[in-house]
Amino acid sequence: MLQRLSYCLLLLISLPALAQKATENLHFTSSKQQLIAVYKGTIFVNGNKTYQLSPDKIVYNSRRNRLIEDGGNVFLFLEVTAAPNKNRLIVFGINNSIADSLLTAVASDVKDYDHDGQLEFGGSEAPKPHPSADSIYYLPSRFYEIKKGRINVDAEYTEKIDKKVNGVYLADPLDSNGNCCKAIPKTKGRPK
Repeated sequence: MLQRLSYCLLLLISLPALAQKATENLHFTSSKQQLIAVYKGTIFVNGNKTYQLSPDKIVYNSRRNRLIEDGGNVFLFLEVTAAPNKNRLIVFGINNSIADSLLTAVASDVKDYDHDGQLEFGGSEAPKPHPSADSIYYLPSRFYEIKKGRINVDAEYTEKIDKKVNGVYLADPLDSNGNCCKAIPKTKGRPK
């Protein structure tokens, strides 16, 4: 009797784990009543197959997957893996039952980082160690801003963050071979 009870208890405990399957779909509805679905890597708008991604790259359970509307335009944000680098946000413009890829940025929350009333997103890669103890590689960032129905580089916020992280802003961070990034002297308070 005790053995039968333990089997029943084990079955009850394991059922939720067996029943849970990773979802491979997302559903959104815009204020224009556009139905947007992402199913196994395919983006559908109003039932039309409009864009194909690798299904294993999409982070379906990410809180960053969302629909943002601004200035009459609809933007779909999807987080995708980019190993060994940081995850990325792919931003799509949704218009006339079509999803058009607009840009790719380092994955981050979409929020008003600089308190200017506009939403921003973006960031930088993880720092790479420099072989010299007195130097670091410049760590460039790139932030975007949603304003008046458009997405543009937020140069002011990007420069502010680069100065905060690196101690200096370099408009051209590439080295003489065109690789990222130039070595800069390490100063107190900057990352190692």
